[in-house]
Amino acid sequence: MKKIIFSAIIMHNVFMYSQVGIGTNNPLSNFHVDAGKDNPLNGNVVSDAQKQNDVSILSSGNVGIGILSPTRKFEVESGTVASPSDGFKLNDGTEGKGKVLISDDSGSAHWLLHPAQKIYKGIMGNGLNIDISSSSYSFNAANYSVGFYQTGSYIDLPPGKWRVKIDLIIPYLADIDASMNRDDWFWIRTTLSDNGTSNPGAPSADLVDNSRWASEVFQGPGPVLSAGNKFAMINGNLIINNATSAIKRYYLLAGGFTRSNLNIPGVLEKMGGAQWQENKITAYAIEQD
Repeated sequence: MKKIIFSAIIMHNVFMYSQVGIGTNNPLSNFHVDAGKDNPLNGNVVSDAQKQNDVSILSSGNVGIGILSPTRKFEVESGTVASPSDGFKLNDGTEGKGKVLISDDSGSAHWLLHPAQKIYKGIMGNGLNIDISSSSYSFNAANYSVGFYQTGSYIDLPPGKWRVKIDLIIPYLADIDASMNRDDWFWIRTTLSDNGTSNPGAPSADLVDNSRWASEVFQGPGPVLSAGNKFAMINGNLIINNATSAIKRYYLLAGGFTRSNLNIPGVLEKMGGAQWQENKITAYAIEQD
């Protein structure tokens, strides 16, 4: 009989006040947990410090941690402008430095490098002097491991997928006694390699999405030697997917010539090097699902 009366009293209080308190006899929401048991015994004034160990659920279903009157379905208050403090942590395997929380079409969220957030710049080396008529630099469609040589330039990329923008001057310089005529042309290719010592080198296996070359065609005529360089520009994009768990270095190779003939006079002076300030290797993070 006593148990029935006691249960009736509890149910009467719950229905009357529609509020449950844990750690407090003075609940200020439908469900109020005062984990620190430091809230005032009466009244509705709770300090910011006291709220920090509170959890509150309203009749709307809004849940607050560190806040008693959440205005959203889930709201966390863990610090102030003067004294900020992390209030949220999600370790789901996709976390990493500099990543942002992004949702898919269904609202499921995970960590990603935001495309506009991470930009990496390469280091330009000494460049490569290329004899245009040398067969060593000829393109071989059956064997990409020949014809391409180190420029000394490189870029370091963290794990993830990257659009690598290649901007390179093509610095043509005539021979002492000959230059390109108007019918002469050559097609030069550049790429990125995993190996920084091999000469010739091969394109990286991390190049994806049918992306292997950044290239351009250079058309004659060329100036005589005394007139200095004639320039053109390579502006291309390569897609790199670094599937490892570490930062990886990619080395810039140049060569892979296709020519109008094998006797084009002249050289490319310090191709892919720091001498030409327009030369840049820049990588932008690509958003991934």
